[in-house]
Amino acid sequence: MLAFAGMARADVDINIRLLPSKALEVSYQVPLTCNAVAFKKNGSEAAKMRGTWQALDDCGKADGQQLSRQKGACTQLRFQVPATTDRAWGYPAAFPVGDAIYVHTSNFAVDDSCGKPSYSFSAPGIAMNAQVLAEHAHPAMDKAANMSVLLLPKVFKADGNFIGYFDPALGEANISSIRKVAGESIAFLRRAMPKATFEMPVIAAARVSGPGGPRPDGDASDVLRLGLFNWPAQPDAETQRMMTLFVSHEFSHRFQMRDEVDVYADARLMHEGGAEFLRWLMAVQKGWLTKEQAAEDLDMALSECLLGVRNASWGKLTARQIRNGKLEYNCGLATYVYGLAARKGKASPFERLDNFYEQLRLAKTQLKSSLPDFAHALECGEEQVCRAVWLPRLLGKDDSMSAVWADFFGQTGFAHAVAASQQQKNAMINLLMQGLMTEDCGSSSTYPQTDKLGIGEVKGCKLLRDGMNIIKAENLPLYNHPDTLTAAVAACKLRSQVRLSMESGLELDLPCKQVYQPVGQFYAVDMAKLLAGLNR
Repeated sequence: MLAFAGMARADVDINIRLLPSKALEVSYQVPLTCNAVAFKKNGSEAAKMRGTWQALDDCGKADGQQLSRQKGACTQLRFQVPATTDRAWGYPAAFPVGDAIYVHTSNFAVDDSCGKPSYSFSAPGIAMNAQVLAEHAHPAMDKAANMSVLLLPKVFKADGNFIGYFDPALGEANISSIRKVAGESIAFLRRAMPKATFEMPVIAAARVSGPGGPRPDGDASDVLRLGLFNWPAQPDAETQRMMTLFVSHEFSHRFQMRDEVDVYADARLMHEGGAEFLRWLMAVQKGWLTKEQAAEDLDMALSECLLGVRNASWGKLTARQIRNGKLEYNCGLATYVYGLAARKGKASPFERLDNFYEQLRLAKTQLKSSLPDFAHALECGEEQVCRAVWLPRLLGKDDSMSAVWADFFGQTGFAHAVAASQQQKNAMINLLMQGLMTEDCGSSSTYPQTDKLGIGEVKGCKLLRDGMNIIKAENLPLYNHPDTLTAAVAACKLRSQVRLSMESGLELDLPCKQVYQPVGQFYAVDMAKLLAGLNR
């Protein structure tokens, strides 16, 4: 599989080129001494992603594990890679941004078993590492295998210190809003976290089409990707608020240290939950959210957390369970907000995070073997005699997370128990429907909207089909009806099926072997007490 014994290894050259057809050509120059080389990103998700690559000749094959030569005389293995908005785990390989394409090299990177890999990009315009280049670019070797780049069909000019490509399809109102929120987020967090090392990213923002209603999708590497699905040119107040929180979340990531926290067991919660916390408290202090909206946002995050974790302990959840339920975001926001409200000592919540990342930087630069303790940093800060109590329990393996939350609120009074609201019932309906789709298809892909649930593309479904929109369950409106959840659960118990009505008029009786168990108790935040704890 690897280099032939006794032969010197030559380098592997990888070029990623923008094609006029809004696709990429990736070519691997591989020495004849090597028949196959392993991809750094592998597994079923990688196999699905590389399954869309089209070999441009009969020289090479790419799968979930490796790149392999198919003909002995070939030294160049070439593939066409489509730009796609399909969901992917991690950074996308090629995401359409108007006329440009966002690229993340982690999807193309190979190991050094065939020689040291080098990377290059080819396009009329190239934006990466806060630079604007033309025609051809070689990234720094230490970043090349795990970086983002924007490839453009024409020479690109920077707007002062602001390097950003904005898809004209977004419309002027949205483009202006993104610029405003980005600028204000940066200015706010620079003041709140003065020790943070902030590097201005290249901004790549686009309106893209896909199933469902308006929804954001992005990430915050050196090219900060803002994908705005089905976004209206003139958004209403709710959609505008969604954009504000999305953009501020992604820019909050730029004040964190993603790669450095990867060594922690709870890295995903620390990173995504931390960005959720920064954008939440920033939104409260800047007035982007009213106190009522902030309370609703926090209550919904905690309820989604409780629905996802159920009776389990956080420490025993699998990575897939956390990812599928977006628990790193929802449990993360609740953990940061409430944990910092209950902190001991004097430093503010922003100072606690700023100090934690400073300690992490020092540990890295001084090559220390021990890293700062996350729970102690948030709960205790620099109080050496202090012992972290709540975060070790919330994120541990011994107690169920729901039991710890009940204990926490009983002692702090930051929230009180309530019955499920209609919004929380809607969330449970979504989970029930995902379970029904998993029974029918083997997995689920759904797109909740205001008054219907869209079905995404999943192979192997018996009854459900891509593009269906469910508007009723048991002859009741799917969402915002007080009895729909109860009726659907009862139908599962009594008939082992649930009647679903589609927007098209079609009706289906979907088998239901696993009866969904609704959560009976949620929590409502006491914002006066919570803000007093955060602001002290």
